[in-house]
Amino acid sequence: MEQRFYPKRCTSSLAETIASIEQVLTEILVRVPAKPLVRFKCVSKHWLSLIFDPKFCHRHTLQNPNPPVSAVFCDKSNRIFCFIPIDFDHLRGACSTSINTSNHEIQNPSPSSSPPFNPLKFAQNQHHADIKIIQSCNGLFLCRLLYSPKQAPPYFIFNPTTNQFSTLIPPATGEGVQPCVISIALAFDPSKSPHYKVVCLRTIDGSIDGTNHIVIYSSETQSWRILDSTFKRVSFIHYSRVLYWNGAINWCGMYNDVAYFHVDEERDGYVRLPPHLYDRLNESIKYIYFLESSDGHHLHLIDIFRHSLTKFEVLEMGKDYSGWFVKYVVDLDPICRRLTPSERYVVLFIDQDKNEEEESSYLLLHTPGKLISYNLKCGTYKSFELTPKAGVKNHLLRVEPSNFPYMESLASV
Repeated sequence: MEQRFYPKRCTSSLAETIASIEQVLTEILVRVPAKPLVRFKCVSKHWLSLIFDPKFCHRHTLQNPNPPVSAVFCDKSNRIFCFIPIDFDHLRGACSTSINTSNHEIQNPSPSSSPPFNPLKFAQNQHHADIKIIQSCNGLFLCRLLYSPKQAPPYFIFNPTTNQFSTLIPPATGEGVQPCVISIALAFDPSKSPHYKVVCLRTIDGSIDGTNHIVIYSSETQSWRILDSTFKRVSFIHYSRVLYWNGAINWCGMYNDVAYFHVDEERDGYVRLPPHLYDRLNESIKYIYFLESSDGHHLHLIDIFRHSLTKFEVLEMGKDYSGWFVKYVVDLDPICRRLTPSERYVVLFIDQDKNEEEESSYLLLHTPGKLISYNLKCGTYKSFELTPKAGVKNHLLRVEPSNFPYMESLASV
């Protein structure tokens, strides 16, 4: 008589069904943007475990490469409202049409009376102190305590999307010697690895003019490593003005020169300003914007000169560090004519829309109460009223020239 094992077959079928449902759920969730996905963690403990699993987080990042900038933060947490939300569905949609600069359109969102939320207050419980952002890098912030001695530890890697942070303290240089940190920078490229590195440039003996060396922290090993070779600092380079681009930590100088340190190859380099741009050095500069494009593929420099606040050039660095060249010429006269004498504008970032041609490159500006998207190809623009917030004065800037773009990410810290 033939034997049949129906219970076993049913159990196997049930296991396969559960596995299939799990796979379908993962395939759905991995396509959901990071911010709403974090809210889904409240659905169940199982969803919470899945969403914050490091392997899922990394796959989600690879599935959603180069997310758009979703906010721009000021550099300090002690402001009532420390960031500007960005809605690219409106910005890109508006700029894809031709808008006459003398008759531009203003979009008005519905007002909100909700109290301001400040995600940079993450260290209040532990340190009872405000935070200063040092750098923004692909969804993560490198921060320090606002009122600590300049560049002194502890440092924080903070993900505003998940509200998670880790604390870093570089190793001591010797017994009783407090190292003098010249610069600290975050290197994170989620398209290559779910792990990040922190590069710390400091003096060995603790003095500001001492011998320099580099120590590197790896989130993969959770340890610091001191490089054998010393690092030669370049005069007039501002080592507090730092960006991660092209696999390297980049610092911008007083005279538009650039020093860089390639993180994986552990080598340094230096790029001078091209001779045909030397005339710029004789002019008085009011603001210097050292920017990475929103897609992470371009390094830009903008000098705003005192004698010409509304007309300037956007420089771009060659991918091979061949030097700066003029990429765009900007004329903001049509915009600035509408501002009162007491008002001014702030440059936020350059948006490169990869879904369209090169003419879809936009300069994002902020004036009191407004966001302005300026088409760098044709010079047209459109402005958007910012949603009023409780306690925030709309006639003042919400962020200053020292600001940091932020994109949503599930990256682990």
